[in-house]
Amino acid sequence: MEMVEEQLTNKRNSLKVIDCDVHVQERSFDELIEYMDPHWKNFAHSASQFRQIMNISYAIVANGGVRKDSWTPDGGYPGTSIEFLQKQLMEEHRINMAVLYPNSTFCLNSLPQDHWASAIGAALNDWLIDQWLSKDPRFKGSVSIAAADPKAAAREIDRVGGHPQMVQVGLAIHSPHRGYGDEFYDPIWEAAVRNNLVCTFHVSLPGGQNKYHATGAQKYYGEYQSLNCLTYQAQMASMIFGGVFEKFPDLKVAFVEGGFGWAPNMMYTMDTHWKALRLETPWVKRYPSEYVREHFWFGTQPFIESVQDHNNILQLIEMVGTDRLIFTSDYPHWEFDSPTSAFNKLPPDLKRKILFENPAKYLGLSAEDLKIIENGI
Repeated sequence: MEMVEEQLTNKRNSLKVIDCDVHVQERSFDELIEYMDPHWKNFAHSASQFRQIMNISYAIVANGGVRKDSWTPDGGYPGTSIEFLQKQLMEEHRINMAVLYPNSTFCLNSLPQDHWASAIGAALNDWLIDQWLSKDPRFKGSVSIAAADPKAAAREIDRVGGHPQMVQVGLAIHSPHRGYGDEFYDPIWEAAVRNNLVCTFHVSLPGGQNKYHATGAQKYYGEYQSLNCLTYQAQMASMIFGGVFEKFPDLKVAFVEGGFGWAPNMMYTMDTHWKALRLETPWVKRYPSEYVREHFWFGTQPFIESVQDHNNILQLIEMVGTDRLIFTSDYPHWEFDSPTSAFNKLPPDLKRKILFENPAKYLGLSAEDLKIIENGI
């Protein structure tokens, strides 16, 4: 670790970029079926609605939710071509390392047949390793799991989590049963720590029981999108008051695409109520805000921009912690943030932290990883 810290220090004169949220997708569900065992291949071919798992619950008028220029030259869906992604994201935006997050991961917690969801997750992992990670050492991977069956999820984390390019467990922010702080999910956190993987919670598609925000199904997609932060707040409180970080003190988590501007108020609110109600949760040994500052990271996208007073943003970042933000572009989705333009008003040292130093430390990158970042393929 000392060698890694030294390398990070030595690179401060050259700005490097680690993108912690890049989305890839299979060209068709048939690609995933090829990575399933005979039983699930037969199940997939026999099911009448299995191809609908990626149906989006809302009509997204922003070009269907993707950048207009991200469709591949041959008309393929954005995120399906490794060559085009390398060119458009890695080269044009000077991304030195990208953490890949398959789109289908968002849907797994919404599938009521948990064994089928676990089978899809396993196929996604083998597909990601074979079709993406093996082709470029600059790619890092997410272990896709279906949280409705935590024991099966833990087995899947153990199965592929040791792959040298796997760096995180990818979870939908909407939990299938109860909040993530419930002991029901403990096998997932235990397996993540056991495999030295961080847990990244990502905006997920609504649908099914308890998959919407606080008021049920929102009438407008803009309304739904604006309320994503509510689900993140609920899961943060669930995990902290549920004692997750006392049971798993080495667990690291990130909230991606949920913003971070709400975090200071949430920390203050949790501290206030915990202090008055400690008798109810004696297993929570410290102020909730301390757990947040020690265990939580926040993706930057969509980054807040203040026309009136940019100092407001700097104050928010200071309150959350300058070492708590990690760069996430959300490529190729319509809310994409470019590392060359999103943070131009930030001080250079802070920009370097967000784009490179914080992600490198959060992901626990090795000295070999840093060599790959420096030298490319």
